[in-house]
Amino acid sequence: MSVSINNAGNSDLTVNQPSSGSDFASASATSDLQVSGNTIDTGRYLITASQSYTTGAAYNYHSDNDGCVRIYDKETNTYVQVFGDPHIETSNETHGEFKQDGLVIDLADGTQVQVQPTGENNAGASHINAVSVTKNNQTSFITGVYSETGNPADTHVQISAPETGNAFQLNNTFDSYSDTVLHVGSSLNDLHFADGSALSSSGDTMLDRKGGGVQEFLNQRVPLQSIDSAIQAFTGMAAQGQRSVSAPEYSAASVANLRIETGYVK
Repeated sequence: MSVSINNAGNSDLTVNQPSSGSDFASASATSDLQVSGNTIDTGRYLITASQSYTTGAAYNYHSDNDGCVRIYDKETNTYVQVFGDPHIETSNETHGEFKQDGLVIDLADGTQVQVQPTGENNAGASHINAVSVTKNNQTSFITGVYSETGNPADTHVQISAPETGNAFQLNNTFDSYSDTVLHVGSSLNDLHFADGSALSSSGDTMLDRKGGGVQEFLNQRVPLQSIDSAIQAFTGMAAQGQRSVSAPEYSAASVANLRIETGYVK
């Protein structure tokens, strides 16, 4: 999908709440993630995967096979959806796109959604390869949202049952070294980068290389007693030559992620 934005005369999109269904009640009460069909319920958010989607007026586009993951906030009646090659769109029509880096969305209830893109094709486009959803050290994976053949019948959306561990522990292709991190404010219409700046309300913001940032991680996420451990992790990793990391490009959801992804063991 290749789209352009027409910002003239846009109004907020109508938000249709996904049906939570009775199946959630029968899901395991021990997990913070309840899976029913193509939807994950985190308690506050419904995360729904599908091959088809329809955008708002600015993009004015529909696809049956490009793939979409939509996050709906029950408390604020807002949503953000990631779709196509890949773009994002909020319910008040804020837009962005990414091609090379993954995208992490940190939700207000502690859930982390990580979107992993495919490699770029000959036309320079990528799509949604897989998505992880993690809350309180429980993770489910979403696959099959994009059909490479263009025929929706050739692939099927699948959501795995929650497993103990974060995404990287369970699947090491889900590292977050170069991912861009978006933080949710008062609603899903209120998205901010690691430096606190908001997505532009006009145009199509390029999300690649916006980073999650070691500085953000150390300043906001790591208690003082853990800073030494974090510094040792980076020092040890550099000494072992495991991976070259620049601060603006690194993102991690927790101290555990930082230690696991760098291979540091105290």
